[in-house]
Amino acid sequence: MDITCARLAGAAIGFAAVMAANHAQADGDDDFCRNGSFPETEIHSLGLAKVAAAGSTHFIEDSDPGCPSESQRCRDRAYLVQGNVVITGRARGSFVCAFFPNRVGGSAGWLRSADLTRLPAVAAPPPTAWAGRWRDGDNDIRLTARGPELAASGSAYWPSANPSPKQFPGGPNLGDMSGVARPQGASVVFGKAEDCRVELALIGDYLVASDNSGCGGMNVRFNGVYRRG
Repeated sequence: MDITCARLAGAAIGFAAVMAANHAQADGDDDFCRNGSFPETEIHSLGLAKVAAAGSTHFIEDSDPGCPSESQRCRDRAYLVQGNVVITGRARGSFVCAFFPNRVGGSAGWLRSADLTRLPAVAAPPPTAWAGRWRDGDNDIRLTARGPELAASGSAYWPSANPSPKQFPGGPNLGDMSGVARPQGASVVFGKAEDCRVELALIGDYLVASDNSGCGGMNVRFNGVYRRG
């Protein structure tokens, strides 16, 4: 497999801005909930929820000692409003790690569990529910139903599909993944641990991807929250 590099492309919610680096959280860093690591750390704890609280529901910071907590100093400026739907992950006390997708990426952070209402999700979607082309920035994954199995092919780019010729005169670094596998519940794995391994989870209208850092060279990741496109 000829793979070199890929990276999550993303942006923030209209009011908050930045995509964090694509790197795994260190063991025991349960207080952290970040964009770049959300697919990797949360893929086995995914759910859907709707913001139920009236007014502004602020994300909770985790960068300061003692956060996340109810302390006013932990409240981030970024916020959601009633009715916004988020992808949820791990719980940490009275908080839950959440990712709010938008058309150009999304933003992750802690939210108060009490401000959310859990939404139902299909526990075992049929292969046809997975089928289609999924995109996260310039990265894409294509899934085709073949009876009880799925055939996958994907492409990834670093630093983007069309980087500046001044910075990357040779053009972007490329990555790809492929395989055939049978979903188990709402999860499916393509590849092997000693090679390029990509795990996908279907949650509502979103496809969450997490790889093993083995799908190419430095910074190659298929990690992301994908939408049909």
